[in-house]
Amino acid sequence: MPGLIKYGLLPEATKEQVMARRVYEFNRYLKAITKADKYAYPNMYTLDTRAINFLNEIDCDDLMETDNLAWFIKVKAWDKVYQKYMDVFRDWIAKDKDKILNDLNSIIFLEDWNKYAQGNISAWEMEVLCFYYHDHELKNINQDRYGFANFFELPEEPMVERSFTKAGKEIRIFKLDKICGTCIAKNKIKSTVTLLTTTGVVNVKFRKEYFSMFDKQISERGEDGVKHVVEKSWFNRGNMIVVTGMRSGDDFISKKYASTGGHQLYRIEKINPDGTLTLKDSRYQGGIEEDD
Repeated sequence: MPGLIKYGLLPEATKEQVMARRVYEFNRYLKAITKADKYAYPNMYTLDTRAINFLNEIDCDDLMETDNLAWFIKVKAWDKVYQKYMDVFRDWIAKDKDKILNDLNSIIFLEDWNKYAQGNISAWEMEVLCFYYHDHELKNINQDRYGFANFFELPEEPMVERSFTKAGKEIRIFKLDKICGTCIAKNKIKSTVTLLTTTGVVNVKFRKEYFSMFDKQISERGEDGVKHVVEKSWFNRGNMIVVTGMRSGDDFISKKYASTGGHQLYRIEKINPDGTLTLKDSRYQGGIEEDD
């Protein structure tokens, strides 16, 4: 039943099926409120106002009992009612068991495939082995369109693009470039990410606050009261990113001026067949931020 409900396979085409589904959910609710009641009697379900109203709706008010402090229903008495309603779905399953099972298994397989088998051989190699035995995932992207630079062909010292004087002090504006690659390691203390580009390994340095912002894991509390991860750190191994900045010695310094177009950091969500990229430029909003 949980699987059929989760994947939307449980029918609600008739009034009987709709009510049976409601009774199923009510049964779960009964168990939950009884578990939370530290004064609950053995072999009895605790009843609150919502439960009492539902039992009245389905003409089971004669099964309710009270000790003048609270209301209850015997577990065995309720189970007889519950099983009668569940026969609606048992009969439905019995009539077409093979098809229902096949539909359920197909959906579960597709969900697992989408979760664990996305990407290509190169992506799987990075996830499992932390290196590419075959071509780099980014080898065939449209480099010209995005203007990505080869880190190892950049000048070792930052190039001054222009300068101006402000309050008697020379302000130098450095030429910025973009590089892209796959994250293979990170150092929280130094706020650095080790990036595997198509031409080699590059050490990328971020400002501490900027690194922390994109390194956090974001969660949301679901209707079940449990926190669920909605976005992990952008710097986790296997994630592909685009960084704007400049080379300084053996490092690439992440940097952006107010006049610089675009963003300082992007996460590559998808590599499209035509070599274009689907990029994300901001974190998930509204969740609970935690250290990853």
